Amino acid sequence: MSQEEFKAMVEDLVAQEEERLGVGSEDFQRRHREIMELIGEAERYQKERRQRVERQFIGAKEVADILGVSESKGYAIIRGLNKELKEKGFITVQGKVSRTFFSERLYKVKV
Repeated sequence: MSQEEFKAMVEDLVAQEEERLGVGSEDFQRRHREIMELIGEAERYQKERRQRVERQFIGAKEVADILGVSESKGYAIIRGLNKELKEKGFITVQGKVSRTFFSERLYKVKV
């Protein structure tokens, strides 16, 4: 089979499949829009969920800004706070600490 024959065969198969699926038809376009809307909703939900989680934790840069120290000192503070949390049996995230726990330890006030 030559390259031209193969290319023609593939184009014919694609055309048959497009016809079978109704590509370009109003129904196909409607279903495509519905699927794309569902994907968009899922992406927005995932982004909102990620933002909610990120608001629950504070990173070294923000710790440094709040305390007026270097970012490396911010990391050291987070390591210390995470060590305390680990000793109490909590799960920790390297480089981040619970915003609530940070506030409690900084201000000595339960948040």
